[in-house]
Amino acid sequence: MSKYLYVYTLSLQNVLQRRASLLMDRVGGIATLLALYFFWSSIFKDSATVAGYPKAQMLTYVLMMSLLRSLVFTGRGWEVVGEISSGRLSNYLIRPIRYLGYCLSLDLAQKTVHCAAAVFEISILILVLGAPFHIPQSPQTWVLFPIIATFSTLLFFLLEFLVASLAFWTSESGGPLFCFDLLVQFLAGAFFPLDVLPRALQAALYMTPFPYLVFFPIDVYLERAPTEMALKVLATQGAWLVVVGMAAATVWRRGLRNYAAEGG
Repeated sequence: MSKYLYVYTLSLQNVLQRRASLLMDRVGGIATLLALYFFWSSIFKDSATVAGYPKAQMLTYVLMMSLLRSLVFTGRGWEVVGEISSGRLSNYLIRPIRYLGYCLSLDLAQKTVHCAAAVFEISILILVLGAPFHIPQSPQTWVLFPIIATFSTLLFFLLEFLVASLAFWTSESGGPLFCFDLLVQFLAGAFFPLDVLPRALQAALYMTPFPYLVFFPIDVYLERAPTEMALKVLATQGAWLVVVGMAAATVWRRGLRNYAAEGG
């Protein structure tokens, strides 16, 4: 465990030292947050509720989207693809450390910095613009939401690792990951609540792991989901973690055999 903590600490220092890159990432995040915030604010000028959401709930959804984007969607999938396709992966395979744990340590360091930045940005927005923000009243929500958000983070990490592992077989090694990154935030509800979509489309999406990354966690935070539903969300996330984790492990093992056979 100490070696992974060391990797985390070293990576945390590295992320903080790369101030220009961090600043550009946060500027992009703030731009997205402001665009969505003012978009939904303009819609509520003519209506008290939209798709069953009062203004305070919808704008809280937008603010929480920004937080979960920083917590969930920051990852190093492209670095994994690059290390596989360039052969640099071999340098890690001979070290006394599990590559998956190494990646998770680096990932958590990024998430720590970006999540702290998102909390600061959201706080400033609430203070400057007087943005309405829903505070959960139920103690169960304060217990369940952090657990569900943690499961969301781990689920995305495994999904991205699974897709990045396809670089063992594809000549265009970044193709699958590019498509994944393009679709996942839309399917997760990271631009708008998924329950504004037609019911048939909602039902189809709920059969995938993607809504459990952003939409359902925020639904729990907003207390639109009763405790029983929140527990069901948690159980479903746990099931997806097992399924995706097993799939990622299988693809990785087979990919390593293919990688070794090609002399990577």
